[in-house]
Amino acid sequence: MISQTLRPTSEIATTKTLDGSLAFVIEAKPDAADISRDDLLAWISENRTWLEEKLHRHGAILFRGFKSLSGADDFEAVMKVVCHKLLDYAGGTTPRSAVSGKIVSSTDAPAHLTIGLHQEMSYLEPSEDLPDPTPDKVAFFCEIEPGGGGQTPLCDMRLVLERLPQDLVTRFEDKGLILTRQLPATKEAGYEVTWPTMFGTSDRQEAEAFAVKRGWRLEWTEDGGVRVFQKPSPTTKRHRVTGEKVWFNQAHLLHKEYAPWKGDFLGPSADQKAVADRMRPAMAKRFFYQSTHADGSKIAIADLETIRKTIDETMTMFDWRAGDLLICDNKLVSHGRQPYTPPRKILAALAADDR
Repeated sequence: MISQTLRPTSEIATTKTLDGSLAFVIEAKPDAADISRDDLLAWISENRTWLEEKLHRHGAILFRGFKSLSGADDFEAVMKVVCHKLLDYAGGTTPRSAVSGKIVSSTDAPAHLTIGLHQEMSYLEPSEDLPDPTPDKVAFFCEIEPGGGGQTPLCDMRLVLERLPQDLVTRFEDKGLILTRQLPATKEAGYEVTWPTMFGTSDRQEAEAFAVKRGWRLEWTEDGGVRVFQKPSPTTKRHRVTGEKVWFNQAHLLHKEYAPWKGDFLGPSADQKAVADRMRPAMAKRFFYQSTHADGSKIAIADLETIRKTIDETMTMFDWRAGDLLICDNKLVSHGRQPYTPPRKILAALAADDR
């Protein structure tokens, strides 16, 4: 129930959904765009249950047009209201940089690369101590809107599960998944995830302690890199609150068949392509992700192509505006990034609910 000291939603914003039912948009009305940050945070706090219901129904919520949201501090303040705990990115597969507190860059991948749709950290395996180590929410804030392109595609993974062939789903559920990573010590192409970045330390003993905690096996390579052998992770998952079943893995991205070094990873110019051709053999050895079934058997490329096609046919996109704040239920919705023309500055946060 809305406090008498707070304005009702109908006075503050208009609401709609993107592309049918995906993403619930809360857009400030012109006479409410200047609402103070404290008043906006109070309104969000008072309506948290309603917002959670909308998030679980639509998979994402987009706040738009609130002028008091302008930077990392405002973004973090909102996230501290809507979630139980902000998380770090240790163990992740995307290159990111720290911005402020738990706020990080959405990705440091070069502007010309496409980032495929995924649920954040869905490759992390459950354990007795952490039955679900994956974030409940992933959120983004647009500090500087793209000069062109740079959309964040969204995809309802409930629908993806429904649309995938049942024999493929059964095959993945029965055979499971396991991820192996080869990580370098330093960057050469500019987009690699180094093992010091992934572990959050350049100390080998600390990295090994992190791996032991996760149940991972490490093999240090002669070039200073490391091969990380993970434990089996889920292929599907039931939502903790709604009970809905979703497709929940990144086999279609974390696989040598789709490694960035297979394409024009340095850029589209003739000179960039020539350099990439020279670097490709070494890159293929020093940096890769490889998903197999949990028994070590190969995943059929035809299955991976079916998954990618289904996601492509199900996703929707929107254009960022400065000040946009997008909160996604990380179990229900996947996200990605389209290539863009600079400038573009999107911040990110990972969050856990109170379980």
